[in-house]
Amino acid sequence: MNRQTNYHFSDMISVDNSLEKVWGYLTDVNKWKDWDTELKSAVLHGDFAIGAKGTLVPKKGPELPFHISEIVPMKSYTFKTKMPLGHLEIKRTLEKKDGMTLFTDDIQFTGILKRFFGLMLGRGFQKVLPEVMQNFKRLVEKE
Repeated sequence: MNRQTNYHFSDMISVDNSLEKVWGYLTDVNKWKDWDTELKSAVLHGDFAIGAKGTLVPKKGPELPFHISEIVPMKSYTFKTKMPLGHLEIKRTLEKKDGMTLFTDDIQFTGILKRFFGLMLGRGFQKVLPEVMQNFKRLVEKE
């Protein structure tokens, strides 16, 4: 994605650890709160699989149900949470390059109110995303 907006943005970091370790950490939903500073907790009800449902508890705002909508093992997954007239979609992608694992976190509000949610929530998410990514990098490189 070239153009970043308040309703669709991403960040990428390189992590000095194996693809398997990074994938394992990314798909351990209970650990999301360890690196995502905006979460109090995250729980997945069942195995990490397409259609699995879970709950996110942000530091601000109500509890949010989510579901995993797409998985390409060891490469990417997408989870969605329902918003009025749309969704918040988060796609996490891994790629191996020059002995490093590249991790991209792509965040997008969809639907007719995407610009509204981008203004209301997207700016804040966009502001903390680099810190969240660095937290992830530090934790996984310690493993």
